[in-house]
Amino acid sequence: MKGAAVNVHFDAKFLVLDLADGRAAYFPLELFPLLESASPMERGHFAISIDRQQLHWPELGEDVDVTALLLPLDDAKLH
Repeated sequence: MKGAAVNVHFDAKFLVLDLADGRAAYFPLELFPLLESASPMERGHFAISIDRQQLHWPELGEDVDVTALLLPLDDAKLH
């Protein structure tokens, strides 16, 4: 397991995935069109699976696989 999600937040351009080891991974929000067009309230209502490998936005019907998201990143790209 490369990383376990503990939180997700957004700024104007990025989805920021906070990991259990204290690092963060930044992904361009444009990669997630549904989240990009969602309201801040909709983005803020999400769940993280028990194994910390899945993100789910129930109102949006959006799921993100943390493992797949982090797979192409090397450790140098995690802050």
